[in-house]
Amino acid sequence: MSEATDPDLDELTQIALNAQEGDRQALEQLCRNIRDPMYRLALRYSGNPTDAEDATHEVMIKIITGLSTFRGESRFLTWAYTVAVRQLLRTRQRPTEQSVAGSEPFAEFIDRYVENKPFIGEDNIEYEELVGDVRIACTYGMLLCLSRPLRISYLLGDVLGFTDTECASIVEISKPAHRKRLSRARGIMRSILQDRCGLVHSDNPCRCSKLVQPSIDHGYIDRKNPTFARHRGVNVAISVEALERASTELDVVVSAAELYQDDPAFESPDSLWESLQKALPEILSRQ
Repeated sequence: MSEATDPDLDELTQIALNAQEGDRQALEQLCRNIRDPMYRLALRYSGNPTDAEDATHEVMIKIITGLSTFRGESRFLTWAYTVAVRQLLRTRQRPTEQSVAGSEPFAEFIDRYVENKPFIGEDNIEYEELVGDVRIACTYGMLLCLSRPLRISYLLGDVLGFTDTECASIVEISKPAHRKRLSRARGIMRSILQDRCGLVHSDNPCRCSKLVQPSIDHGYIDRKNPTFARHRGVNVAISVEALERASTELDVVVSAAELYQDDPAFESPDSLWESLQKALPEILSRQ
């Protein structure tokens, strides 16, 4: 079930309404409940944990300061994603986002190493960590091949599971315009994945283990400190069940969506919560 349609999240609406009435405990509970979903959105959007933390802090401040404008006419999570998306689209591009020059150079990098021998680590733990890191880094890199508007439409529609009506409302465009963006995003994703990615079809030539050494050599991953594999909340890079489901799909774009929906449960860093706790008293004193 997608984050956007989880029925348990309906409780957030009541918590948000309580927070509007000045309930400090409700506000803190609200922040605790949404900080991880907002962080995961920012991480998918930016492709970098540090950038995602900075962006999430800004998003959370926007949500807190704008809470009085929430009318309860829609699910609170939809409103929160609306605030988050509009804030993310305003952020400046960071080096990670700028480093991906588009789908063609990205695909060319993959093709250059499809004949490589699989990486052999010092032990199985290192092997699993680095292959897992490449697996996530590569799938997130694919997202960065999309322009910001296309990336947001893809994330909202295919990954988070919002309806066309909700997606159009969140990004303030018409439904036909959203569908066009989503179609273009899927087309770009298909051009990268088709006949290439072994995650979405077992007959395809690219394997994450072949890209480990090139990724280390180019500085895309750190052998001593894998960015994603050791991220808080990560137990396994992508579950076996998700890989099996993805491999049975006939459309590689649907397969990719399966993988993104089964992303590791990335948890926001403690430093984000600490910074929000420090900011709350000042924010509340101004309201």
